[in-house]
Amino acid sequence: MSDDLPIVIAGAQDRQNGGTRMGARNGHDMNDPRTSRPLQTGETAWAGKRPVPAKLVVCVVALAILTFLGILSETSLNIAYATLMGEFAVGASVVQWLTTGYLLLLSVAIPSSPFLVRRFATKPLFALAVAIFTLGTLIGALAVSFPMLLAARLVMALGTGISLPLITTIILEKAPLEQRGAMLGIVSLVTCAAPAIGPVFGGMVMEYLNWHWIFYTMLPFLAVAFAMGVATIPDIRPHDAARKATISVPSLLLVAVGLSGLIVAVSFFAEWNGDWRFWTVLAAAVAVLAVFAVVQLRMARPLIEMRVFTYPGFTLGMLILLMASGGVLGLNFMLPILLQRGFGFGSLVAALILLPGAVAGAIAAPMIGGALKGHFPPKFILCGFLGIIVMDVVLVAASGSVPVVAVSYALFMASAGFVLVPDQTHALNQLPARFNADGSAVMNTVQQLAGAIGTAVASTLIAEFSTSAARAGAGAAASYVQGFSWSMWVIAGMAVCGAVLAALMFRFSVRRPPEPQAVEV
Repeated sequence: MSDDLPIVIAGAQDRQNGGTRMGARNGHDMNDPRTSRPLQTGETAWAGKRPVPAKLVVCVVALAILTFLGILSETSLNIAYATLMGEFAVGASVVQWLTTGYLLLLSVAIPSSPFLVRRFATKPLFALAVAIFTLGTLIGALAVSFPMLLAARLVMALGTGISLPLITTIILEKAPLEQRGAMLGIVSLVTCAAPAIGPVFGGMVMEYLNWHWIFYTMLPFLAVAFAMGVATIPDIRPHDAARKATISVPSLLLVAVGLSGLIVAVSFFAEWNGDWRFWTVLAAAVAVLAVFAVVQLRMARPLIEMRVFTYPGFTLGMLILLMASGGVLGLNFMLPILLQRGFGFGSLVAALILLPGAVAGAIAAPMIGGALKGHFPPKFILCGFLGIIVMDVVLVAASGSVPVVAVSYALFMASAGFVLVPDQTHALNQLPARFNADGSAVMNTVQQLAGAIGTAVASTLIAEFSTSAARAGAGAAASYVQGFSWSMWVIAGMAVCGAVLAALMFRFSVRRPPEPQAVEV
């Protein structure tokens, strides 16, 4: 967005967006801040960069803590999988449901968020999310069996499913338009930091305590998030929305079955060897989601407004998000395997090697978000993908060198920061304000799908390619190095597709939001 984004003069529209009212009332003219002359009726005023209210920042941080803890619990628990398999006498295909089940239920819960936002006051909704997440955390801390631990993860997913779309919707409703990127950058900071901190945290807990403490240590942070949120979260329900809010149970079942089918298909691709079971489940899932889309278009009050996809910039943004998030999460899955099985490092050392990359990604996200105001976001997205492609090629060519891997990963994550925040901000800015809750739900659902698909694809790639290398005579460690190198060509291909989509954004997306924030005169 440009520094000279016009602010439409309209007395009735300074509503729930929390914007600063400028100018005079009772018939007095408002001056143009660039020329100091009085504006005439019908002219537009040009506003500078409006500050974000401190309460909004605290509110976003409170919600971001919940998101951070959800991701942290997942990535730190991954380090404990070997211990859990031995303690509960379960195989790898069973223990993976601690992640797959979490993502599955999270993807099913998120589509109901537009109804929840319209039906319930925001602060009680936040309190409910914290209460549910805390309950799941306590169950996990006290778990004495695998079913109990799995139940804990599923309960935590329900809490995250409420809070995750809520944070985006609050930003869209309350942050000044030119500050959306910076606020979404705060969210990306925690979501980028959690995957790297998780393995280090999990490794330290497993080294000195036991896996139960992964859950115990989250409780104080939940208390802090609750206190911050209850004190600052605003109500974002549209006027009279509670009375009009409805939810279609058949629609909810359709989207639940469709998204569950997609996640199950990609998660079991390797185990099923890509046979008829994979294609049957995948085809059925796509068919169910197609039926869901048609049903939503014919409903007066749909579960999710599918007309968000009639805005080309938003649709392109979601495809870019799928490619970028899938590539990032796929690489984050493969690198620990490369460092542990290819180079023989322990889990804690491997996590520390990757920590600079996570820090680079976490720092880049808010910095890029804050810079969006003066630039057209697709410029950042295209540059970011070009950086990712270069780092992918470097990792293909020099994956046998630990220093090269560490530096390349750091530059890869910094480049990803140029993609994720600008893409999310620009895509959401393509939608009218009435679609804020629906756009947030779609975006967060796509992110979860990207995580599940990217991880499943990466798992299949490195397993198949390392097996092929071993059959060709490579040693155990060398086979994983070669398998990683070959797998990176697919990750690079995803980045190339993302770059093409980013180039299309220059033609098929608008440069400013369709409903700029209004001010009163």
